[in-house]
Amino acid sequence: MVHGDLKGVRFRTLNAALLPDSPLIVVKANILIDQNHHALLADFGLLTIVSGATNFTASSSHAAGGTTRWMSPERLDPDQFDLKDDRPTKESDRYALGMVVLEVLGGRPPFALYNTQVVARKVTKGERPGRPEGPEGAWFTDDLWRMLGLCWTTPPESRPSIEAVLECLERVSETWEPPSHQVNDDAAMDEDDWGLTTVSDWSLWLLVSMPFTLHSF
Repeated sequence: MVHGDLKGVRFRTLNAALLPDSPLIVVKANILIDQNHHALLADFGLLTIVSGATNFTASSSHAAGGTTRWMSPERLDPDQFDLKDDRPTKESDRYALGMVVLEVLGGRPPFALYNTQVVARKVTKGERPGRPEGPEGAWFTDDLWRMLGLCWTTPPESRPSIEAVLECLERVSETWEPPSHQVNDDAAMDEDDWGLTTVSDWSLWLLVSMPFTLHSF
């Protein structure tokens, strides 16, 4: 299964009070957390069934789609890679998964300070998100950050298998300790105002250590 549009866990809007220089971002979540803290995939409008390395058994028609901040360079600019269209692949799903891990652990959508057009130009030119610092960077071990960098490599064939990504997540989670969050009551906001990923540390932990091989890729 190739999902084609992995992104977000309960993103709402990017409030100017949180990131004054950021554009407004409204994202419909495609990864949801149920009442039992299980990660569930939603929105299968771009779903493709793959029976082999090059054999796509979905409908022959292809509807363009996706969300720029999570899309791989070959999907944003197929001509650069001598591709006929921006059809999602297992490799583009792996790229998007790296962005999902970044947004969930870092608490912000990829390239949060830039609008969509700028993001597309940056990605196709080979730029990738920088490593978060401070409280947002507490989750990102050296091993995990190296793995994310591999997920975002420009040549699709150089990206790691989902099994390798899962092995890395399992390994680093053995020593992970969720960072403590202190909320300033004077600056507290209603959940709908948050531009960050509004999930609890517990749900976040379960999401990134979930066996993704049960779902996609």
